[in-house]
Formats: sequence, structure tokens, C-alpha cells
Amino acid sequence: MDKLMNQEIAQVSDRKKWIDNLRWITILIVVVFHVFYYYNNIGQTAMFSRLPANPSMEGAKASITFAGIFQYAVYQWFMLLLFVVSGICAKYTLKQKTLGQFLKARVRKILVPSTLGVFVIQWIGGWIITSRFLVGEEAKKIPVVVKYIISVASGTGALWFCHVLFVACLVLALIKLIDRKCRIEALGEKSNIIFAAAFVVVMIGAAQILNIKMVPTYRFGYDTMAFLAGYYIFSSEKVLSQLKKFGWICLVIGAGFWVWHFIKFYGQLYSDAAVQNNWISIVHAWFSVMGILGVSQTVLEFENKFSNYMCKTNWGIYVNHILVMIVLNVLLEPVAANIPVAVIYLIELVVTISVSVGLWELLKRVPVIKFILYGL
Repeated sequence: MDKLMNQEIAQVSDRKKWIDNLRWITILIVVVFHVFYYYNNIGQTAMFSRLPANPSMEGAKASITFAGIFQYAVYQWFMLLLFVVSGICAKYTLKQKTLGQFLKARVRKILVPSTLGVFVIQWIGGWIITSRFLVGEEAKKIPVVVKYIISVASGTGALWFCHVLFVACLVLALIKLIDRKCRIEALGEKSNIIFAAAFVVVMIGAAQILNIKMVPTYRFGYDTMAFLAGYYIFSSEKVLSQLKKFGWICLVIGAGFWVWHFIKFYGQLYSDAAVQNNWISIVHAWFSVMGILGVSQTVLEFENKFSNYMCKTNWGIYVNHILVMIVLNVLLEPVAANIPVAVIYLIELVVTISVSVGLWELLKRVPVIKFILYGL
């Protein structure tokens, strides 16, 4: 079963361990981000009211908290990084598979869990969330079927990534059908770090189009372009080699723009269009990703029992963690007022990862469920 989850990477003769490690580490960062997210009160009302109201909710200067700093530090780049890495992996996969085989695998692995999985299982988290807001006599009049549909929409959680990624894969397939002689790939192989850095201008433009205003995570223009950049630019051995040499410089540039981003926007909700589509935020995110790709080639090029296990388990953690976290938050809420918020964060982190891994180990062995929930 674990072999199936990693067959695309395992088929590549020159396996890059740093990519495997970078993916599971980034997913752990996503989990930590969501630990803070459910108590986030910077620019929005916290879903679980454990924290006092942040002055930013009243238009005043926001108080700086550790959770706020962390969220501002990672939000602009961690999903961007996953799209770029997905593009790199797509390039390696298509060296071993036909385009049809690639799309078939994408349907199974990312489209099924993010559609059937939501309708069958993930809607439970959406039901819990909506039940917190649909209260009163009027809410009781809403038909159960309508509540279920709302719950499905609210239960997508982190699986929005799969929806956008699948669209990006379709765009890539269309480009490859048009560019049958692979001229674009040939140009990508000739790219260098200067071209990769200059590509941030394209990313700034892409961030302004194909966004869904009601759901700010759906940035089809921006994330699809990141995926294509991963496929055509960052999969180039020449670009990767140069990033390995100058990765720390890219990180310093990204950090410098993050300071500017932090000073300019802290107090506003980091997912607001005015924040995440601003050129400062995008330059910060782009150079951070370039730096991480460069440094990871040295720092993360290792293999041990733990890293191997995490490479096999990270998808299960990603799929499970939101539902686990929502249920845990509800269970903690009655006693949360008597527990320091730092302890709540620690409980959530440990329990969420432990239970997510446990569910993965259990459910990946259950026929039908393993297909619906994980695409196995």
C-alpha cells in the first residue's frame, strides 16, 4: 500500500530525497499553521473563541503575537512551494509515464479524495463548522439536504489544494498536446537563476487573475503558474544547481521582503486579496521558495527510517488533519478557558498529528474507504 502511494517517485532512477523530505516538512508546517488558524483573531473573528479580541478587529494597531508572526511568516509561501514542488514531480513522472497515465493517476490520487472524499467523509467537519453559525429558529427551518450541501462546501478544508492542482495538471496536459515537439520544455532546460528570479513579474500578473473572491485560497492563475514554473523551470538541473549555490542569497532577499510585508500589512487578514496579491507579498514568497529549493538540496538530502515513514505518511496527515483538528477543538472548547493558550496549541499539534497518522494507518487498509479518502 505504501509502495503504491510513492510509485511515481520510486520509478525515478535518480531519486531526489530532498524533494521527498521537503514535501513532508512543508505539510507539517501546514498543520502547525492550522493549529494557530482556528484561534486566529488577526483581521477576522476566531472560529474558536479562546483568544481575546485583537485590536485589529476594530481598526486599531494589531497586537503582535507568536501565532500572528508565524502565520505571517509562512502563509505567502508554503502552498506556493507545494505547487512548485508538484510541478517538479510532474516533470519527473512524465519521464516514466504517458500523458494519459499521468492524468489517470491524478484523477485517482487528488480528484477522488477532494470530491468523493468530501461528500462521504470530510463533510462531517463542515457540518460541525456550519452548526456553529447556523443557529436560531430560522436555521432550524433549513432543510437537512441544504445543510448537507453547505457542509460539503465547508468541509473541503485543505483539499482545495487538490482542486487547483488538478486544474493545473489539465492546463499542463493541454500545453503538452499543443507543444508536441516540446519546444517549451527545451527552453525551460536552458533557463537559469536570473530567468527564474525575473519570472516573479509573471507571478505578480498571474496573482491578479482567476481568483475566487468568496474563497481566497482558490487562486487559479497564480497557483497554476507556480505549478507550470515548477515543471518547466525548477525541474531544470541547471536551475537547481544554481539555486543550490545561491539559495541562501535568495532566502535573504525573501526575508527582507517579508519584513517589508510584515510592517506594511500586519493586522490585516493575511488571505485578503489586498495582502496576498500585493507585489511585495509575492516577491517575498517567490524568493523564499527559490531559497528553500536551493538550500533544501543540501540540508534535506538525507534518508533514515523516520524520513522514509514520513514520505509515505504525509498525504494521510494532509487529508486527515483538518477534520481531526475541528473535532478536537470542539472537545477542548468547554475547558479551553482554564488552559493556557500555549498548552492548547501543544495539545492540538500532538493529538492532531498522532490521530491523523493513526487514521491513515487504519483506513488505508479498508477497501473502498482507502480509495475514496486517499485515492489508493
